Amino acid sequence: MDFIYKFFGTILGFFEQITGHYLPALLIFALIVKLIMLPFGIKQQKNSVKQAKVRPKEMAIRAKYKGRTDQPIQQKMQTEVMELYQQEGYNPMSGCLPLLIQMPILIILYNVVINPLKHICGYTADMLNTIATYLSGQNIVVEGFKDGIFNGRDISLIQHIETHISGINEALSAANLENILLEDIPNFGMFGNPTALAVEPGDNIWSLLLLIPLLNLGFTLLSMWVSRKLTFQPMQDQQMQQGNMKFMNIFMAGMTAFIAFGVPAAIGIYWMFNSILGILQQVILAKAIPLPKFTEEDFKAAEREYAGKAATKRETVQRTKAALSRPMDEDEYADLGDYHSVYDEKPVIEEPKPTNDSVVAKAPLKKKK
Repeated sequence: MDFIYKFFGTILGFFEQITGHYLPALLIFALIVKLIMLPFGIKQQKNSVKQAKVRPKEMAIRAKYKGRTDQPIQQKMQTEVMELYQQEGYNPMSGCLPLLIQMPILIILYNVVINPLKHICGYTADMLNTIATYLSGQNIVVEGFKDGIFNGRDISLIQHIETHISGINEALSAANLENILLEDIPNFGMFGNPTALAVEPGDNIWSLLLLIPLLNLGFTLLSMWVSRKLTFQPMQDQQMQQGNMKFMNIFMAGMTAFIAFGVPAAIGIYWMFNSILGILQQVILAKAIPLPKFTEEDFKAAEREYAGKAATKRETVQRTKAALSRPMDEDEYADLGDYHSVYDEKPVIEEPKPTNDSVVAKAPLKKKK
């Protein structure tokens, strides 16, 4: 994974050098990720359009089984709904693909952000060990440093490097390692703090960095609200299920804000940028590929269509059952298709009549005495 981290770190470092600050570099990186993911977003919107088109028929199927809560009937209803999805070319699982792709990118970015000295600046493990050893000798608590080996997040070292740069370079020279320059370290400054983006907001409850998890909470909730308004949502049969969905949205937004308290501020800002860009993408796609709208008459027409199909099937079954009660030849029985198996009845197969060419064996006559 070091190669992948180095690749993404090089990209972030390039944007930071162009803009002169780590904050716009994160914005540009988030924008590029969104552009790469745009084809998946377009596909997801088109799939949502397909789902919206089948909604009247899906409602008709559910209305047909309304009030039937026994498991066999519910399974039959779900089977008909899935068959409808297949006929219309709608895949209910396609919406998961963008999330599955986004998560690895977020994990990679997290590792790059918490280890910028290694993945962006290119510091070796020996250099990080020497820096941690020197800082520890200055009575500075270095998390992840034990027995001369540093295994912590090197972003925690940045806030101490500036004040100890001369001593660190002397220690590096003594170990025959390359000296470091402050201008090579990304600019993590914000709110008057030169290393703010490397600090966890939860470390100081009076810091302006607390705005980051709070803004994450707000933008995540806004993103979910826009998603419900501009994209088609799966049908929910009961109000309890709708309430559970709203609760899950609030819970997920709360978890995002909670995690943003305990990670470097740069991670929370990236999440915030990602939410804002996601909202813009949903608005643009909703205008470019709008969802179809249906009237009450469209739903009633779908119900009549399925009611007609159900009546036709009942008539077919009735005719089949009647046919099973009378003699028939094998060809006629085969033409009934699968309906004859529904009743587990054996038809009366008419024996073929002998033709003139048939030879009928007769029992030998007994001789009279």
